[in-house]
Amino acid sequence: MKNYFRLLTLLLAISMLVAVAASCGSGAPPATTAPAAESATTAAAATTAAAAAAEQTTAAAAATTAAAASNEPVVVKPCRIVQPGLHRVEYEIGVAAINEQLLSDGLDFAIDVTLIPWDAYSEKLNVMLTTGEPFELLHIMQDVRNLSSIAGIGAVISLEPYLDNYPELIEKFTDLEWVGTLYQGERYAIPCYWRSFERTPSITLRTDVMESLGYAEFPTAIDDVFDLFQKMQESMLEETGIKAYHWFHQLMTSAAWLHKYYDSWPFYVENSLGLVLSRQDGTIDSFYESEEFKQDALFYRRLYTAGLIHPDVLNLDHTEKYDQADLGAFLPSSTFDANASLSIFKNTGIVTTVSVVRPRPEKPDRIYTFCQNINAISSTSDDPETGIKLLDWIYRSKDNHDLFHYGIKDRHYEPVGENRMQIIRNEDDQTLFTLDHWMTGYLPYMRYDADSPDEYIDAATYVSEHFVVSPVSGFIFDTSNITSELANLQTEIIASIYPLKFGLVEYDTAIEPAIAKLKAAGLDKYMDEYRAQFKQYLDENDWVLDMAKETRR
Repeated sequence: MKNYFRLLTLLLAISMLVAVAASCGSGAPPATTAPAAESATTAAAATTAAAAAAEQTTAAAAATTAAAASNEPVVVKPCRIVQPGLHRVEYEIGVAAINEQLLSDGLDFAIDVTLIPWDAYSEKLNVMLTTGEPFELLHIMQDVRNLSSIAGIGAVISLEPYLDNYPELIEKFTDLEWVGTLYQGERYAIPCYWRSFERTPSITLRTDVMESLGYAEFPTAIDDVFDLFQKMQESMLEETGIKAYHWFHQLMTSAAWLHKYYDSWPFYVENSLGLVLSRQDGTIDSFYESEEFKQDALFYRRLYTAGLIHPDVLNLDHTEKYDQADLGAFLPSSTFDANASLSIFKNTGIVTTVSVVRPRPEKPDRIYTFCQNINAISSTSDDPETGIKLLDWIYRSKDNHDLFHYGIKDRHYEPVGENRMQIIRNEDDQTLFTLDHWMTGYLPYMRYDADSPDEYIDAATYVSEHFVVSPVSGFIFDTSNITSELANLQTEIIASIYPLKFGLVEYDTAIEPAIAKLKAAGLDKYMDEYRAQFKQYLDENDWVLDMAKETRR
């Protein structure tokens, strides 16, 4: 593992792409519009079905031809993929074209993508994993539910018996990116390099409104940030008639943008539960018992009581913030991206500039993961190699990548230069076909909307010249020994911590009973287990703390 540190020093000293998109993958689609935006009309569905039948006939003919040539029957295996989202209008046509190309390229499987609506995704996925429903490829968003929690219940398998058969696939990713797929020392997934895996705290805002209020740049003092939020809300209410609010990407995520204002920066708060605060010297603290969480809660209490946080923030539908943002009404937030300016203009005619800003630029960025989005093979798959073969095929060429993600050239999209495209829509302004590239994309092959502002491309390809790397970047916590505590803590955090986190209750009166409930749910055991595993990780990887000590410029 010492080689990883030497590689890291070399690679990161040259360049470091730092991601700004949501996450999911960020877990959220790259545009500001909520994922459940499009569905086919009855007429469109009928047309689609007829066309799809023709396409499937072509694919079947290709298979028959191949079988005749070899004098052997071709058995087309299923490659079932599970992802969040909704199918586009011409899903069947696009998938038929993909499957035809797969057969033409000598592969013996056909894909079928199960897309689960975002509001039902976690629940449905849990059911599939616990009941053993068969499928091949599972996308894992490590900021939502990390690899260890899924591998720990036996839902996905080690890829070690297969990966050496795919040397070109292995070479697509760096050693450090593969570190992000390790569970118990083995590679359990394939990286999804749709952007760099490193993320730094950032906030997205309408800089046109900020500048109109007399701010040349995002404030460097937290009291000035509060004043800016208030002034922007007043301005947007007058402009749009909508009361704008500050949003998190998801309720579970931390206020990382705010942490750069603290004297204790840099540090990292684990995203899925927020229980762990990791410091650069390798110390692991309980975040909700820390001074940093107190500062978070006090600031968000100010925001909430001033009406800058939505009064029903804990119960709102996921789409509410996107709907308001598409109309131009949002305060600086830890979600959205620069493409919001397109949606705002389309829906309102208002010309805006939306930018991704990194607060306190004099302080270093902080990298906390080598691999955010990954794809794993289900333990219920009849043929585990099928999913690996698919990813190997997608990443083999830009043409394959284009077909899989954007569909049929000149029917579903029109290429614009090397890295842009015009998405083709129907008369109802519905996208005809896409499979989201944030789940299976590859950065060198990525295309961006021809209309995307330069701010979006700049943010997507941001190069950090001043950063530290968190010591937990390559560490994956195995929760298999604390499954009951984990379940209890998940429930208690929502009940007791979220009201504090978003400022609904006073910190001084609510924190002690909240911590007492977390301890009753198993907080201490969780933290002890995390610390023990992390100590073992550090003992086995002596390069980690050396890496974390450096501030790179």
